Amino acid sequence: MLEAIRERAQGWIARIILGLIAVAFALWGIDWYFQGGGKEPAVARVGDSEVNQRDFFEALKQQREALGLRGAAPAELDNALRQQVVEQLVDVQLLMQAAQAAGFTLSEQQLHAYLAGVELFQENGQFSQARLDTFLKSRGWSQQKLLKMVQQDLLLRQLQFAYGEGALASNTGTLQLARLLSQQREVNEAIYDSKAFLNLIQIDDQAVEQAYQANQRDYALPAQVRVQYLVLSQDAIRDQIQVSEAAARQVYEANKARYQQPESRRASHILIQAGEGAKAKAEKVLQEVRAKPARFAELARQYSDDPGSAAQGGDLGNFTRDMMVKPFADAAFRMKVGEISGLVESQFGYHIIRLDGISGGTVAPFDKVKGEITQELREQEAARKFAEWAERFSNLVYEQPDSLAPAAAEFKLKLEESGWISPGRAEPAILNHPRLMEALFASDSLSKKQNTEAIEVAPNTLVAARVIEHRPASTRPLAEVAPAIRLKLQAEAARKKAIEAGQQALQAAQNGKPPAGLSAPMTLSRMRPLNLPAASVRAVFKADVAKLPAWVGIETADGYRLYRINRVSEGEVPAGQLNQMRRDLQRLVAQTEMRAYLDSLKQRFKVEINQAALTEKTE
Repeated sequence: MLEAIRERAQGWIARIILGLIAVAFALWGIDWYFQGGGKEPAVARVGDSEVNQRDFFEALKQQREALGLRGAAPAELDNALRQQVVEQLVDVQLLMQAAQAAGFTLSEQQLHAYLAGVELFQENGQFSQARLDTFLKSRGWSQQKLLKMVQQDLLLRQLQFAYGEGALASNTGTLQLARLLSQQREVNEAIYDSKAFLNLIQIDDQAVEQAYQANQRDYALPAQVRVQYLVLSQDAIRDQIQVSEAAARQVYEANKARYQQPESRRASHILIQAGEGAKAKAEKVLQEVRAKPARFAELARQYSDDPGSAAQGGDLGNFTRDMMVKPFADAAFRMKVGEISGLVESQFGYHIIRLDGISGGTVAPFDKVKGEITQELREQEAARKFAEWAERFSNLVYEQPDSLAPAAAEFKLKLEESGWISPGRAEPAILNHPRLMEALFASDSLSKKQNTEAIEVAPNTLVAARVIEHRPASTRPLAEVAPAIRLKLQAEAARKKAIEAGQQALQAAQNGKPPAGLSAPMTLSRMRPLNLPAASVRAVFKADVAKLPAWVGIETADGYRLYRINRVSEGEVPAGQLNQMRRDLQRLVAQTEMRAYLDSLKQRFKVEINQAALTEKTE
């Protein structure tokens, strides 16, 4: 596939060079992007703008779905995800304010022209207002709302494009990096494992007690409760809803424009990368292609600078117009099957395109979209029922405070019981909501064991709970934790002895007395670290190799590792890999510059994040 054009490259070098942070843009989709904030509290303030809870929770939901998370995530992952999402939304606000302050703008005529170029809104190659109206009606949007979304999205793309195209990676710098990454060092290894010293370590009772007294906070047990709880969620309601085929077909017939499949094309290409002499080279290749069109795949393997498709004879597979850069897409979507284009220039260089096939552009049959329609109708009915049931559920657990059974019976919910839980340590994670924890550990809940109120712990998810057993805060007794303390002290002492042994062996080796038990020679590089720990690889390549053999040692979690470096050799980097490395470097430079730009914007536009609002959906 054409990685450069589709801008999806995930180069191997990005997994090697650490410390470069890529900005993730939270463009989550137009269904929520411009909904009014109402009276939702702000999860963040950026200058004079706000990011409201509705946007945050919808973005969080879509991020969870993108990661394949179903149900409640572990608390640590969920908290990290919430923080990431709000930071992404803040980044979008920062870029929008910067674009507006810099005078970036798009006229209404430009926006209408953009919409007119979207195939979904065209009929027989011409813009169709009727198609646009059908699209807007199916989603309940106004045309002004769509135009505003397009305007902001295009402004953000301008900023991203400016930084992406402005990034430079020099040939000299790329070559130097390539040499460093491909350099090989032959080593022998000696391992001093702490396990070998465990039998030499004896820990007496006094040492255990001293460690216990010195670290009693490590053995503190927070107050804990066991609870009964009920969960009323839109997801659970949706799973109970059945949709008839007749209802789904009625929606299909009324909204056929929604199920228009975009036209896709299959093409092969030869890319001559932009640079000095590129056009002249491309013209010569084009002459050869036209002279021998049957050899197109062979010529693509020989000449194309796109490593992703060259190996496939230039084959790009199927793509829609929006998957390719405009000059390429314009050319490919004008061609006939079997036709070979002239030179097509894009920011990546010169393309010679052969169109291999055309598909799509028709209304999807009902059987193909039936599942999608059914799911949509189930979601709609679930949302209606949840809104209808939520108030009754809340009232019922309040009006009958001594039991959750009546609510369970009325809504056909399963009455669940937890194990011992405490704030920050609750399974399932759905119980770990701050408001729910606060309610469970309130004095009335602990003493009277009455129902909590129904608390929204996630979008469209209510939980009510009651304490059935309570343990006050305490400290685990010495007798209970002594075995674990003894093992920990043994492990620490054994590791210390292993490190001492390794350091003594290093000193002896440097004085001309190499240790016994060295491994067979191993040849590694930064790109091929074999199975050595990352710390060992760093130590080997950081070592001074002016005089060989050289010795280096490194402390590890399980003891000590000693290395003898026997020889150093320069590896070879294929030209194609060097080109890919340069592109990856440019991408990483662009990401770093964008991150630095965002950091500067945070100084310019004051940013405040309301951490409490990230976990509490306030009504």
